[in-house]
Amino acid sequence: MKGYKHDYEYEWDVKYCYPESFVLKNKFDIRDKEKLSEAERRSTALNILEIMDKPVRGKFDFNHLKNIHRAIFQDVYAWAGTPRTVDISKGNPFCLSLHLESYAESIFEKLKAENLLIGKTPEEMPGRLAYYLSEINVLHPFREGNGRTQRVFIGYLAQYAGLSVDFSQVGGHEMIEASVQSFFSRYGMMTEMFERILSPISPQERQAFHEKVF
Repeated sequence: MKGYKHDYEYEWDVKYCYPESFVLKNKFDIRDKEKLSEAERRSTALNILEIMDKPVRGKFDFNHLKNIHRAIFQDVYAWAGTPRTVDISKGNPFCLSLHLESYAESIFEKLKAENLLIGKTPEEMPGRLAYYLSEINVLHPFREGNGRTQRVFIGYLAQYAGLSVDFSQVGGHEMIEASVQSFFSRYGMMTEMFERILSPISPQERQAFHEKVF
């Protein structure tokens, strides 16, 4: 799985932002938005490369998603890997912070019931990956970095089922529009995106990934 551009912005809040600023509190203590964006981009890009080579182990549940977020953002934010405690939106409101655990449980229990997509046909996989990426996006459990985290998670899930995902083929506008449509359970654009960016991996590659991640 290849990279994708930086997540777009959230609104201000008193807990996560510096006083009278839209800049998130960070371990670098950078108070300038552009400088933080650049420092974060460099730090997370290196961490993503590392965890694609040495995957974060887990069972494809909420804890796994949290640990992926922590691995990506631990050098930037003190709360990396910790679900947000404020409500956020980007045009549409994401899952309320009060319901994050229960909504996450419903998503990942369904994924478990589908045997982590093992056994799905090549024709079924784009639609199922589109569904789970969309649902995790609606969950949006972290104050920042949700997009990068969910793309790594979906990349892992695809590999577990024998496929590779290349998000570098997806433009920012396309991802945003597909995400907006899927917010209203319209998964067609997201599914078409996956049909274009999925490719099979060998049984040997799949087995090697199983041993690394699970």
